[in-house]
Amino acid sequence: MAGDNMSVVVKNSPDFSLSVSVGDGCNLSVSGQPELPAVAVANNQQAGVAENRSSSPRLVGRITSDIGPDPGTSQTKIKFDDMLSQEAVEGIRFDFAFGYRISIPAAATPRTYLIKIFDQNSGLMLWQAEMKSGQTAIGQKKFLIRYRLEIHRDGQMIFAHDFDLKGRKVYAVIPDGGLGDNLAWLPIVEEFRKTTGANVTCVIGEWIIKLCGDLYPALTFIPVDEHPLLHQAYACYFCGIFDAEHLDWRPIEHQKLGMQGSVESILGLPIGVAHKCRLHTGCPRPFPEPYVCISSMGTNPCKCWNYDGGWNQVIRFLKACGYRVLDIDRDSELFFAGKRYAIPTEAEDFTGRYPIQERIDLLEHADFFIGLPSGLSWLAWELDKPVVIIAGFTLEGSEFPTPYRVTNFLACHGCWNDSRCFFDQKVPVWCPRHVGTPREIECTRAVTTKMVIDTIMKIPEFRRQTENMILKQAQEVANGQA
Repeated sequence: MAGDNMSVVVKNSPDFSLSVSVGDGCNLSVSGQPELPAVAVANNQQAGVAENRSSSPRLVGRITSDIGPDPGTSQTKIKFDDMLSQEAVEGIRFDFAFGYRISIPAAATPRTYLIKIFDQNSGLMLWQAEMKSGQTAIGQKKFLIRYRLEIHRDGQMIFAHDFDLKGRKVYAVIPDGGLGDNLAWLPIVEEFRKTTGANVTCVIGEWIIKLCGDLYPALTFIPVDEHPLLHQAYACYFCGIFDAEHLDWRPIEHQKLGMQGSVESILGLPIGVAHKCRLHTGCPRPFPEPYVCISSMGTNPCKCWNYDGGWNQVIRFLKACGYRVLDIDRDSELFFAGKRYAIPTEAEDFTGRYPIQERIDLLEHADFFIGLPSGLSWLAWELDKPVVIIAGFTLEGSEFPTPYRVTNFLACHGCWNDSRCFFDQKVPVWCPRHVGTPREIECTRAVTTKMVIDTIMKIPEFRRQTENMILKQAQEVANGQA
């Protein structure tokens, strides 16, 4: 027997009411469970679902449904039907909406059943136990497992069911947290639908439904802020980056897989395939001059480029090469632990709480994008723009593939990818190894202007621009001499 898929047996049917709190990635808390420390089976450990919390710096201003998510306040609440969606035998019901769930009805004449759970892929028995009338079993693991359920009574198997999503009603929940999270995970949900043949309903932020929901006609969408009831769910999966208290919500450490790989593993898909979100494009060019878009602001200082004066030095270089440089962040300034972070003074200020589609319209005609491990970098990548990522706390593979990643490996780096560390959006400065010391966030303080400019010079679009500028200057000189 494999003892890693512990179940909880409770006396009464639980109120499956979930509260999903989101920073960057998602931290989930489960509320409304009845007396979970009741019975633990298979590994003799006490079972329960721990409470968790997440928050981030409050950003002043109103977020409307076409602007995008607010990482500081996003919270997703969902509920399931009281009755499990699938009927087995003798009134027993089950589904896979929160791990596996098996409910034995109350009866005038109590009965005892032997319940066995197997993994179809390996053939291993994951769990078995006797259950009595009025009890419910809840599997602890919430990611996709191809279960086989067997129900035995009086030494005879009276029911069996092999997990199969084809044609079934399945929910995929994407908590309304960061911009990059949603852009990264929605196309994976679509791939999940195509691979499994399930009838998939995606619970996701209203802003992204308005942005590109019509480009996914085979998916059904429900806005997360409706606190939806997931009616008649055969299965349900939660897309996210989970904290140390919710390790059973994903099969492999997210630190090893990155943003997309983590959700691919949760949904049982091949890992390592880059999926791009469908977006509306085709707007007119906003102005004739060549330009570059940048994002200098992050939701935590660990995401920012902390090299003193670096942004303005790079911008002056780009201007000398004939570019306009537009900062398209949402906020022009933020405060962390009393320290002010502001956009570079040399950039053109295009910040503001504008619809995401307007950011797409600007990015579509930019030669390239320079940013951080954050949502606008994901947006530029989705639009096939060359993306320079200035990164320290994440390693290659954490976000999307780009040949223009800038990290100084001579300094401390990669804490996001350390399995001992879990990104905590609620702390003012997330630097788990050196916070409060002279080495705090040294990862991006060690990324120099030279490193960034050297990377920019590798971009084909930049080379074409500089060649055109040199050619234009030469022609002007020649015309002057003539």
